[in-house]
Amino acid sequence: MKLFTVTVILVFLVALKMPRKRTRHELLATIQFALLMNFVTDLYLDLKYNLYWYFDKEQIELLYLVVVLGEIAVLVIIFNYFPLKSNTIKKFIYILCWTCILVLLELYAVCISILHYGEWNIIYSAVAYFISMYILYFVLDYTADRRETQ
Repeated sequence: MKLFTVTVILVFLVALKMPRKRTRHELLATIQFALLMNFVTDLYLDLKYNLYWYFDKEQIELLYLVVVLGEIAVLVIIFNYFPLKSNTIKKFIYILCWTCILVLLELYAVCISILHYGEWNIIYSAVAYFISMYILYFVLDYTADRRETQ
């Protein structure tokens, strides 16, 4: 668990120090939407269907905040470098590559007992990540367009 926490802190520092390609407004809007989508999905799939859960199912863990910080850091990195002005094929490949990376990160979280599967499996996650990335791409694109027209 300590290694995970240190890794999250390092990734968070990288996300803070990397050169910005997007405005804070674009990243903030996209990440807020992503976190809202993530929390609603986690609550629904965990509490209603018991498909997966974080840490111990019977108690609330403050270490979940480390997971959220890790999500924020990874999302900043993903969407800071998102190729908005590129063609559709490049966007598709970018989303596909990050979907694979997110699946690997999830498998790591399962291996170190941060995430536990009930009836869930990694294929569902891959599909969910891919669809979520496209939704977040549209959010990023929308906020970028709004900034340019005002």
